[in-house]
Amino acid sequence: MTIISIIYMGKISLPLVGRKRKLDDRSEVLLMPDDNKKVLLVEDNIVNQKMATLLLQQLGLIADVVDSGKKALHAVEREVYAVILMDCQMPEMDGFEATKAIRKLEALRGSYTPIIAVTALSMVGDKERCISAGMDDYISKPIDRQMLKIKLHHWLQKDIVLRNQELSKKFAQPALFVSEIEPPIDLAELHDYYGEEVGDVLATFVRSTNRLMQEIDQSITESNGDKLAYLAHELKGSSASVGAKGAAKICLLLERSAGLKDFHEAKEGFTALSLAFSRIKDFINQQNSASHEEVTLPRRE
Repeated sequence: MTIISIIYMGKISLPLVGRKRKLDDRSEVLLMPDDNKKVLLVEDNIVNQKMATLLLQQLGLIADVVDSGKKALHAVEREVYAVILMDCQMPEMDGFEATKAIRKLEALRGSYTPIIAVTALSMVGDKERCISAGMDDYISKPIDRQMLKIKLHHWLQKDIVLRNQELSKKFAQPALFVSEIEPPIDLAELHDYYGEEVGDVLATFVRSTNRLMQEIDQSITESNGDKLAYLAHELKGSSASVGAKGAAKICLLLERSAGLKDFHEAKEGFTALSLAFSRIKDFINQQNSASHEEVTLPRRE
């Protein structure tokens, strides 16, 4: 993976030229929360490997370098790293598949390593694809030196790593996003936002979600990752708009599954989403029954 790209978008970029930096410049060294200063650099370009290694050394870090996703997985099996810098486009096993494999390994042994994508991908949705694959953050090429320092400082904090580890456990068990105690929708918040129109908003949400659920189910059956990603993204937005936070989080999981083309995980996510949507409909009907104005839910054709 390239931390500083020599040739980028057809232009030559030499950000270090004209401003020499000493490797022992103490102002650049990151303050580490523990003794683990090892960073795994996953990059298949030898020039980029060299430049990235020098940058990491300037920050007081030690780089282990591998040139493929498979070698990255083997390295994580043997060693504990503070952070992984992951290229996305590599032969044999790309960064997305490598990240998925690493997350499965870590789930088995109860560990978690922040993974930062460093990539020249520049299309809309690329950042979301990295995050949905299981990566924690994203830096575009050619990387800004100071931005790298900021990102590494952030992901070297233990509390932040633990928070993401807990979130990853929930993603591994999507049903955890469906609470049996808390209401699936915050009606008070919705009333503040939509006023007297809240009933119409919820009825529209239910009609729209019924349609989307059928299409999501079909896209999983057909193993259509692109369609699944689009539909899950659409439902995630509408769920968030009505305060259905649990459903929105499960939709994010479905987006990740679509990006990885992991349709087994997608089926599990859809099962949890169906449960969440069922609770939402029951909750809406209960609330409207209390006010003698029950929502008529559309039938599945």
